[in-house]
Amino acid sequence: MRALRDIRVGPAGWSYADWRGRVYPEGAGTKFDTLALVSKYFDTAEINSSFYHPPSPETAGSWLRRIEHNPNFTFTAKLFRAFTHERGKATAEDEKLYRKGIDPLMEAGKLGAVLIQFPWSFKNEIDERDYLNQLVTRFRDYPLVVELRHESWNNPRLLQTLEDLNVGLCDIDQPLFHDSIKPSAEVTSSIGYIRLHGRN
Repeated sequence: MRALRDIRVGPAGWSYADWRGRVYPEGAGTKFDTLALVSKYFDTAEINSSFYHPPSPETAGSWLRRIEHNPNFTFTAKLFRAFTHERGKATAEDEKLYRKGIDPLMEAGKLGAVLIQFPWSFKNEIDERDYLNQLVTRFRDYPLVVELRHESWNNPRLLQTLEDLNVGLCDIDQPLFHDSIKPSAEVTSSIGYIRLHGRN
């Protein structure tokens, strides 16, 4: 059994308007460092902004400086949406920019995983399976976790495929998986990942 220190808990981001007065002070201005506060209480957080645009190396450097007080802190970087939600639109330049933005985290040992988060519309069909394999191959030099939301992925062969690829399966509270093949019952890589979306 792994040591408890290998279990990390954290939020899916660190800057939300509705956190004002709850997580950080009501009067916190634009200069208030929400990441520094989150990393004081948690050992991980998802980078939500990397889904919308690749971060710059300077931004990644800033993140690293702001979490220096917590040597156990790591990030999960969502893969840029052009690769997951706008298939066919991602360019070589998009990949280059994304890599430049997260490589400082990887080099510092602060990248826990790249989260390949697909939409519900990404179904378990031959073209999608081929695309998933291509994407995993393309980014295989990073620790990878894949999030699949459509119930068509509820298939025991998926677990073996991901294990063969050394890719973690993100266990989410949608779709509802049958108990006998529930992803959390299997480990497909050295990274176990759970996201709680909520059903509201």
